[in-house]
Amino acid sequence: MTRHDEARLRRRRRWLAGVLLAGAGFFDGLAGVSDLDNDKYVVQSEEGLLHLDLTGWSWAHQATGALMVLAGVLLFTARPWSVRLAVVAAVAGIVLHLILLPFEPVWAVIVIGLAVAPLRLLWLCRRRRGARADDVNPAGRPAR
Repeated sequence: MTRHDEARLRRRRRWLAGVLLAGAGFFDGLAGVSDLDNDKYVVQSEEGLLHLDLTGWSWAHQATGALMVLAGVLLFTARPWSVRLAVVAAVAGIVLHLILLPFEPVWAVIVIGLAVAPLRLLWLCRRRRGARADDVNPAGRPAR
């Protein structure tokens, strides 16, 4: 694979990561808007029924959604700091949805999956310093 082909593959992976991250952020923001006035969580305990207000978590959904959309769009600029911002946004979305996993398990798993995929793509896009496209590792395979 030539250097030009590697650069094109890296660019396509970065673009796909941007689309996935921005899409996950957009739908997460929509979920946050829909949960703003819908308090549907009730827990039965020994003391009676507890009504849980998750409005603060809805604002957290919107904040991480906006951060993921911004980071996903900025991945198209190919700036080195945009990759770091995308990683921070994806990790923030993953952490938020791990916390909310007991309340919205299906939605949390979907968004976690849509946040892990860009992390994997960005990991594959990294460039090792000093590595060339025609380098071969000891196993006889081309170096990444």
